[in-house]
This record gives sequence, structure tokens and C-alpha cells, in this order.
Amino acid sequence: MAPAEVTVCYTIYPYDDTPLPANNPASRYDNFRIQQPPANSKAYYEGLRAAVLEAKKELGEQLTLWRDAMGKSEDHKVAKKSENDEDEDEDDEDETVE
Repeated sequence: MAPAEVTVCYTIYPYDDTPLPANNPASRYDNFRIQQPPANSKAYYEGLRAAVLEAKKELGEQLTLWRDAMGKSEDHKVAKKSENDEDEDEDDEDETVE
């Protein structure tokens, strides 16, 4: 019988100008082994819970690196857009003054 495990896979589609995080590929496929044998259901679910928590921790760390990398690109884009929005707001204020 194959070992019981939790599998997590994802693919990130970053912006072209996003700096890639070191040692964190855009596509990832991870397996987290359930340590308890499935013979005893209580032990199995305890092992499953531990595997899911490990997967959550690992996935969170990986995705945080991507969020930070992509966030820097977003900040740059938002800054450019904000400058344009401020110019439009000033034009709107001029029109509403009586």
C-alpha cells in the first residue's frame, strides 16, 4: 500500500518585471507524509492533522515570498497610478468651485 500523504501543488503567474524569489520556483508540487498508519482511525486523523499543519506552514512561507516579490511590483504600479489620479482630482476640484 502506498504511503498516505497530503499533496499541495500550485503555479504562480508573476508579472514579467517581478524579481523571482531565490530557491522558490513558480510551480511547485509538495508531498507531506502522514506519519501514522491508517490502521487506527484516531491515530490516522492525528497524523493527517499534523501533515495538514505542516503543509499549511510550508505553503505559507513559500507564498509569503511571492507576495513580497509581487507586492514590490504592485507598489511601483500603484505609485504611478496615484500620481495620475491626483492630477485628475485637482481638475475635478477646479470644476466644482463656484
